[in-house]
Amino acid sequence: MMDPAKKELYRIYRVGGREFTVYLEYDEQLGESYPAYPDFTEHPEYTGEGRPFATAEQESCPHCKPGTPGNLLPGDCGGYGWFYREHTPYDPIGICMSDARRRETKSEREVIK
Repeated sequence: MMDPAKKELYRIYRVGGREFTVYLEYDEQLGESYPAYPDFTEHPEYTGEGRPFATAEQESCPHCKPGTPGNLLPGDCGGYGWFYREHTPYDPIGICMSDARRRETKSEREVIK
């Protein structure tokens, strides 16, 4: 059993020119460890182009579109058409490519001035 006070490295994901370190955390109620992915809903992070990072399990947003035309809307980002996985179709961390969620970059703001 893992010591709850210690974090054990699970994996380092490289996405959008960034690295995200994921640790295993111990859940006493379940009696097992699980990978603790970044919470991009509570703590948003963006690519240099202003695109938000997301996890596949993150709840989908109002800008959601089906991964395949004609399918039902997914309940999470991983099944949605804007979710870009950089390396494999199973990457748990990706980039939301929806223009509605993209934020203006610093260089774009400077051009407007």
